[in-house]
Amino acid sequence: MGCIKDSKLKGLDISKEFKQIDSLLLESKSSETSSEIKFKNLDKAYHLVTKLDQDSSKIDYLFKISNQLYFLKKYPEFKKVTSEFLNYSKQYKDSMRIADFYWNMGSYYLDTEVLDSAYYNYGKARLIFKEVGHTYYTAKMEYNIAYVLRRSKNYIESEAFAFRSISNLKDLDKHLLLYRCYNHLGLLYNDLEEFSFSIEYHLKAMELITKLPQDGIYLERSLNNLSLVYQKQQKYEDAIETLNKALLNKSLRTKHPNLYAKLIDNRAYCRFLMGDQKEVETDFNKALLIRDSLDNDAGVGISKMHLSEFYLSVGDSLQALQTAQEAHDLARTFGLNRDILSSLVLLSRADPSHATAYMNSHIKLNDSLLLEERKIRNKFTRIQFETEDYIAANKDLKKKNIWISLTSVLGVASLSFLFFGYRQKAKNRTLLLQQQQQKANEEIYDLMLKQQNREEEGRIQERIRISEELHDGVLARLFSVRISMGFLKVTESKKEENRFPALLKELQSVEKDIRDLSHALKNDDLSSKKDFPKFLFKLLEEQSRIGNLTYTLEQESSIAWNLVDEKIKINLFRTIQEAICNILKYARCSEIKLRLERRNNSVQIYIVDDGIGFDTNKRHKGIGLKNMKSRAKSIGAKISIKSVIQEGTEIKISIPTKILYHEPTTKSTDY
Repeated sequence: MGCIKDSKLKGLDISKEFKQIDSLLLESKSSETSSEIKFKNLDKAYHLVTKLDQDSSKIDYLFKISNQLYFLKKYPEFKKVTSEFLNYSKQYKDSMRIADFYWNMGSYYLDTEVLDSAYYNYGKARLIFKEVGHTYYTAKMEYNIAYVLRRSKNYIESEAFAFRSISNLKDLDKHLLLYRCYNHLGLLYNDLEEFSFSIEYHLKAMELITKLPQDGIYLERSLNNLSLVYQKQQKYEDAIETLNKALLNKSLRTKHPNLYAKLIDNRAYCRFLMGDQKEVETDFNKALLIRDSLDNDAGVGISKMHLSEFYLSVGDSLQALQTAQEAHDLARTFGLNRDILSSLVLLSRADPSHATAYMNSHIKLNDSLLLEERKIRNKFTRIQFETEDYIAANKDLKKKNIWISLTSVLGVASLSFLFFGYRQKAKNRTLLLQQQQQKANEEIYDLMLKQQNREEEGRIQERIRISEELHDGVLARLFSVRISMGFLKVTESKKEENRFPALLKELQSVEKDIRDLSHALKNDDLSSKKDFPKFLFKLLEEQSRIGNLTYTLEQESSIAWNLVDEKIKINLFRTIQEAICNILKYARCSEIKLRLERRNNSVQIYIVDDGIGFDTNKRHKGIGLKNMKSRAKSIGAKISIKSVIQEGTEIKISIPTKILYHEPTTKSTDY
């Protein structure tokens, strides 16, 4: 894109220029116009815009042109025009337009698979939208961030941002974004194999479909996503029934052929998995032909892998090897790492003579992908901390400006009081200094609390990182080594026999990794929690803000927490924290109450909510309650739970004072 000199501006009819630019932009959006013509029209519009005076109209046109260039995937020109758009927006101090710039750049980096940059730009846009009070756009950025985090397998943070977006949408009539948030959570929980939650949020998403634009295929997409949950649960009949409901839409084949191919391929795969091979090969090939005609390379690869599995099941190893190799080549050509890994497993099954080589390639690629994912997650953590520093710096700057204004006002006031004599002036000065000292002390204390919170967050992030490495890294290595050992023919080859001890040694190394990581997970040092009730209050405050709840903390001054052993306080804190997290996740309450009481020879802690309650007699799949009881038992405490459906739940933690304060005893206790 070039520029036109300002000397040509003289005598131009600005109204005519506006009409010409609008006409070019309208043509660039027409579905009947080729991409080449659209690009030429945008180039002409850009040249006309450069001749306009530097005002809001120029900024608006640059924004529209950059958007159209983005949709045409003309990324170099898009970045150039977007940079100009940002410069003019900054000159006019237009916060909304600056946020639009970061939004567009986030989408650009997401399309080009630079996930850390996408996360950064969406985060910057979110902060600006939040600062100017635009709740809907804040929610949109939170959804985008959640999507990026799920793509990088940072499931915990992704879940948190999705719920933040949902919380911001509570009072807004924005059903499409809410649908996307629920659908996102359904996919996320399926990744985590929390199937009951996945089904719950997919159904919530489908409840909103009647309120969405009728020209969409939201129902069919949701039904497909729901079928994947059933497929993962091995409930193949439920999955097939769900897919058949989606295929009732007869217009899919002509209007949405990609989705149609996905539905029939998934249905055929479910039939194959349940042992029903009737028309399976026909549907696999039908989906393959549609995807191939649409240049859907990722879909073609999936179809070929499904066909390879089918051929293996019927004993046609030659055809299975050929289709698996074709899927592998296609995945490598387009950098589809997930499909490369899957095709390597299929190749090892179809070609046992080269199975070891295939699985070694699988191990190498899988390890490199895990390393890259950890690097990206670490980048996300750094970006998050840098963002928090930026927010803190802005707050400090505002405080300084307030202090400058306050000091100026007080200075003028002090001058006026000169008329009342020297003694009155001295008193006022002393009072001012005392106020400044008090304010400074408050700021120092506030900074200390922030630092403590930052350290705590760092420790939690490290525990999460270790846990993920244990799950994603070590278990993957165990799986790969086990597969490799399965293909060894120790009795037939001296060379293979010699490799067997090496594999055993590798297993021993993996076992040592697991032990080390497990020890690291258990090293939960919370020694900073000296003032126990204050940290409980902070915990309540933070968690209630996340869940948009009210809270109360009641405590008796007779409990001497300073005399309680740190190990006991740590375990009590973690038990209470687990209880509150479970309340936020399941209770659907509006208020949490925490009471600390001393009764006779024991201290009792009550955690009460006004949520939906649950049946305490039923067994629950989660480990939250088990963890709470285990922690309590380790310090000699007992937990009892009372719950009434639709009224709420009360959790009581009771610990004898002789354990709490290490009072002497002659016999062991049941606690």
